[in-house]
Amino acid sequence: MLLWVVSQLSSYPGRGPFARAALMLLLAVASGCTAVPPPQAQNRLIGTWADPDNDTITIRQDTVVQNQRDGRSIALGSGACDGAFSFAYATWSRSVLTGLLPRQPGLDKNLSDMLVAPTYPVAVLHCGQGDQTYVLLNDRQLVAIYRDGDVGAIERLARR
Repeated sequence: MLLWVVSQLSSYPGRGPFARAALMLLLAVASGCTAVPPPQAQNRLIGTWADPDNDTITIRQDTVVQNQRDGRSIALGSGACDGAFSFAYATWSRSVLTGLLPRQPGLDKNLSDMLVAPTYPVAVLHCGQGDQTYVLLNDRQLVAIYRDGDVGAIERLARR
């Protein structure tokens, strides 16, 4: 279609500056419409994850939703976190991650045994007085590190 329009404008007997400008505008618009945007990198942490008891969390682009067995869900945001809320994605080293539970040597050792790579993609949620760090082990497994002051817990989750 575009080639037909170009040929018609090119063969138009009264072509002058206006016809050339119209042709250039048409070509610019047509080339802009056919350009394919670069693919967006998919965030592999986003999705629904379940623990062995089938409790689930859903990691979204901007927050985490805790899904309860009774069907209720709580989106952790500034309203649910007494105004103290932040959420970010990053890449952390193994040493930073294993240092999150310094006062609980048993959990620290368990976490060290799970984390064998030098770096991991993470989602970090700060809500009220607690922190939750979600560590992507691979496309199917996630480790959640929960901290509330000096008390911590870890939990393995699988993609749903």
